[in-house]
Amino acid sequence: MSCKYLFYAFILNVHFFTVAQETDTVIEDSMYTEVERAYGLFDQFDYGEAIKISDKVIDYATKTNNNHLKAKAYNVLGNTYYNTGNDSLCFDYLFKSRDYFLKSKDIGNAIKVTSDIGVTYREFDSIATSNVYFKEAIELGRSSQNKDEIIYPLYNYGRYLYAYEQDYTNALIYFQEAYELSQSSSLVKGRSIVGYLYMKMSDCYYELGDETNYKYYYDQSIAYAQEYSFYGILATLYRSKSERYYADNKPEEAFLALREYTQVADTIYTFRELEIAKEVEANIRIKDTKEKLIQATVEKEKQAIAYRKSQVSNVIFIMLSIVLLLGVYAIFKKNKQLKIAKEKAEALSNVKSKFYSEISHELRTPLYAVIELSRLLLKENVNSSHKEYLESLNFSGNHLLSLINNVLQLNKVESGKMTLEFLEFRPKILILNIVESLEYAIRHSNNRVQLAYDVNIPEVLVGDSLKLSQVLINLISNAIKFTNDGMIRITTKLLDEQEDEVTVYFAVKDNGIGISKENQTKIFEEFYQEHDPSEKSFKGSGLGLSIVKMTLDAMGSSIDIESAKGEGATFSFVLKLSTSNKPIINEEDLIDLSQDLRHKKILVVDDNKINLLVTKKILDQYYIQAEVVDSGSKAIARLKETRFDCILMDIHMPELDGYETTEKIRERGDQTPIIALTATSTEEVERKISGRQMNGYILKPFITADFIQKIHDAVMQKQEEF
Repeated sequence: MSCKYLFYAFILNVHFFTVAQETDTVIEDSMYTEVERAYGLFDQFDYGEAIKISDKVIDYATKTNNNHLKAKAYNVLGNTYYNTGNDSLCFDYLFKSRDYFLKSKDIGNAIKVTSDIGVTYREFDSIATSNVYFKEAIELGRSSQNKDEIIYPLYNYGRYLYAYEQDYTNALIYFQEAYELSQSSSLVKGRSIVGYLYMKMSDCYYELGDETNYKYYYDQSIAYAQEYSFYGILATLYRSKSERYYADNKPEEAFLALREYTQVADTIYTFRELEIAKEVEANIRIKDTKEKLIQATVEKEKQAIAYRKSQVSNVIFIMLSIVLLLGVYAIFKKNKQLKIAKEKAEALSNVKSKFYSEISHELRTPLYAVIELSRLLLKENVNSSHKEYLESLNFSGNHLLSLINNVLQLNKVESGKMTLEFLEFRPKILILNIVESLEYAIRHSNNRVQLAYDVNIPEVLVGDSLKLSQVLINLISNAIKFTNDGMIRITTKLLDEQEDEVTVYFAVKDNGIGISKENQTKIFEEFYQEHDPSEKSFKGSGLGLSIVKMTLDAMGSSIDIESAKGEGATFSFVLKLSTSNKPIINEEDLIDLSQDLRHKKILVVDDNKINLLVTKKILDQYYIQAEVVDSGSKAIARLKETRFDCILMDIHMPELDGYETTEKIRERGDQTPIIALTATSTEEVERKISGRQMNGYILKPFITADFIQKIHDAVMQKQEEF
């Protein structure tokens, strides 16, 4: 009997072992399927999902010691981080991919990755190094049985001959060899490389003057890119077509091609892909968040204590107010005392206005340094941990600036001094800049932002862009505050368009905690705060929505809300804005403006050493010559020694302030353009520079494009007068 049982046990073990082997094979096959799907998502610019899949595959391959699967996943990561601009991770993953392919004897894929390394060196201007890797890949492929794998290095070396040597004939030879291999290769079927080969062959034929072949391969590339949804190829084709039409003096055809390019480009760069990619990159580098959560909890407790204290203060304030009212009633009939009280109230109002003006300058001045320095540093090559600190610093600066603006706006409403400023602005860029400034809060609340922008809205509008920006900042910040792991959708829609006026609908929708019907009238009251029962949301000042309501009232609009408890909220409003024929200033235009200023000399006058550093750094970025002095008297002395094309003048300085310095410069007959640099409120600046012969003002913190254009306009206008 015991032998019989042993036999049955043996059969059972064999069965389970066989089933386990089959299960492992199924999982491994599914991992190969997943990594191929990641390749496809990469080709379609879905970087975030491609990174997620690759991370999952690497975890499995590491546990099972599958070098070949690991190599394929590292290849996806290397190419993805190349396209998102992370050069250190790109090189790290590509070299790992090549090494693992060689370990697993997959020479074909090792050739392809070697070619990708060459591409990466080329993009960092290491042309000689990149060609070494391209030639190494081609020679390795030609000496092996993997002919298909040299399609990529053939294409890349052809690109080098085309772009750097302008040897179109030899470049075409490499492209044609790669193209012929691609026609019989299952390796690249449905991949973007085929579309790029069509495109580069059409470019070569265009440069060689072969119109027939140029059109044939151009049409082939368009058809292939549309079939497989390769929007990057389509965008490049339409843009080059527009430039060629423009060079051939065919403006109408150039405009149509450019419009096709714009439509495709808008499709490529969606918030979803970029946000997911950044989110995953942050998750890779940040493993321990317990300390931050503890700090956040302590901060919430402090805020709760402060809130309770404020409630007590409010009760005391109400009681004191009652006592004050009784006292006023008691002296109502005493005219002399009433007149004295009135004079005191007026004096207090003037002191209050002066205080708000001074505090505006004192708060915005250091914020200018914080925001601009962090923004400048983010443009430099910093590592991922430092980048996170700088993003946090930039977000905190912008958040504090928003809070300061809310408090100052509240004072203007209470004093009846809120006025509208009609400025030209680009609504889409305004919204994108707001979302970028709130990126840190969006990522750390695990939210995604989606922009549904109506392309029929004119690109340039005229209205109070500063107040519109403040409204949108408060609404989007509010959505982030009460939403975690969710979606925030920003919608714009053109409702009506007249000859010189448009009506635009704006909405901010979230799928957060929602607002009950009974509280929907309270949320627009000053200092009222709605609370998330999950305690995941952060507290604010309680001013945001009240400022939104008062600001929209001043702009002739109103705020609407649609919400229910647990179902999210939608805040919307409608604005009438004027249209403008002012040309759009893009990055290329900004470079052109700065080039006009390269041989000009700018004098920066500011008593704050940090502000001098920041302003000069911004000018240096665009190769504009700048000299700095830290007082009005030094500026006057310097102007006696040399001539400048423009002066950037700080308003608040000891001894001689900006206004007095300007008056003394004008008394000497010096008509150099002078632009006020200030953090004081706009109304005060406009009132004070009137009659002082200043040529305009720039409010700190400023948008760089507006800053450069303001200087350019002042310098060019003065140049035309002479």
